[in-house]
Amino acid sequence: MDCYSEILKKYKMAAMGYTLLVNYKGEEIINCYDGSITELGFSYSSQTVYDLASLTKVLATLPLTLILLDRGEITLKDTISSLNLFPEFKNIGKLTIENLLTHTSGMIPDKPLWKIGQDKYSYLKGIDEEAERASPYTQEWYSDLNFILLGFVLEEIYGKSLDKAFRDEIALKLGLRYTTFNPDFDKSIIAPTENTKDRGLVWGKVHDEKSYYIGGVAGHAGLFSNADEISKLIFSMMDETLFSRSTFLLSTENRNRYVGGIFGLGWMTKTERPNNTSKSFDLSGFFGDYAPFGTIGHTGFTGTSILIDLENEIQVILLTNRVYPSRENEGHIRFRRLLHNSVYRWLGVGPF
Repeated sequence: MDCYSEILKKYKMAAMGYTLLVNYKGEEIINCYDGSITELGFSYSSQTVYDLASLTKVLATLPLTLILLDRGEITLKDTISSLNLFPEFKNIGKLTIENLLTHTSGMIPDKPLWKIGQDKYSYLKGIDEEAERASPYTQEWYSDLNFILLGFVLEEIYGKSLDKAFRDEIALKLGLRYTTFNPDFDKSIIAPTENTKDRGLVWGKVHDEKSYYIGGVAGHAGLFSNADEISKLIFSMMDETLFSRSTFLLSTENRNRYVGGIFGLGWMTKTERPNNTSKSFDLSGFFGDYAPFGTIGHTGFTGTSILIDLENEIQVILLTNRVYPSRENEGHIRFRRLLHNSVYRWLGVGPF
């Protein structure tokens, strides 16, 4: 497979350009890119940096949490109250670390927190209002609020902002140069995102509003990176560089079968469809048809995704800015399935 294969040509329907990296049995077998934006004089490359959107959840917030778990500084059943955090907000006190990681807090998926105020206190206030109506462990409902709150918890435990914790605990250790919040390098290597009504062309700044209005650093969105460094980060989570193998494997298990769900600790998992599915179950459809049950991964609103097949040792990293010029473009949803199916057929992994 190369950058001119038929399946990748079809991607023109889904975005202006992309970077694709595939690892198989520990070796990089595909690393390609295509596309340009004539009106901006922008061309994609293998090193193009993308706004990762919700991949922030599993590439920054999750590993920072697993580091603490591996060190014995927290447990999954710790509540925010038992950690003596944010005592002025009573409703979030009942939520556990596990609730936030597995999206079982019961909180709604989204809320325009920046309209309450553009600081941590205001965001906590808005989340606390939703937590009052939430019943933990009764349903799986994918929510940015879970990881925004978890990001705040991590900041308290690490004693520093989330971006600095990520830099000190992960980026510097792994030598990651382009994996960061609020990138300060030339935007000519950063894929632009959306032409918006309120902010104009968003380019080099985080696309997600909840992250942008609190300074670009949040537990659910704000991380930027390129395919090579994402690959390095994924391997570091698997090979005991950041934490033990047992801690990583703990994160990959579907913990929400009891509510018909798909989430492990942060990760979406490919799961056989139960009789009664959660509100979030169909988010896992992006894995495609040939990835086996137990495959893990995640998606990002800007058009990014990760697939990790532990059984067959396959990783697929797809980075796009499908929201350029508009978020109305949804061609990426079907394309992810087509792409993953194509990779499996090309590798001959599956019932072929």
